[in-house]
Amino acid sequence: MSADQRPHAVRFSLLADLCYKLGERQLCTSMLVHPSRGEAVLWVPERGRPGKSLGVAAVDHRGRWVYTFGHQWSAAGNVAEAAARVAWAVNTR
Repeated sequence: MSADQRPHAVRFSLLADLCYKLGERQLCTSMLVHPSRGEAVLWVPERGRPGKSLGVAAVDHRGRWVYTFGHQWSAAGNVAEAAARVAWAVNTR
């Protein structure tokens, strides 16, 4: 297995793509956190709720990568759709 196929590297790459898409489309602010121990997570501040953020993870579910956030999930293969759903989630809470 090469370095770019390791689950940690794939997870980070997917979250980086989503972070970029959220900013590119000016949907909302997001912060990709890569801790020294543990897995990367994308934090998206909730509009109108200071100090509250939605955590977004990338998870391999039965061989298919998905973004999970709140009580929702979105296929990682469609970053634009996932970005729209995440933005809707933080802007309507």
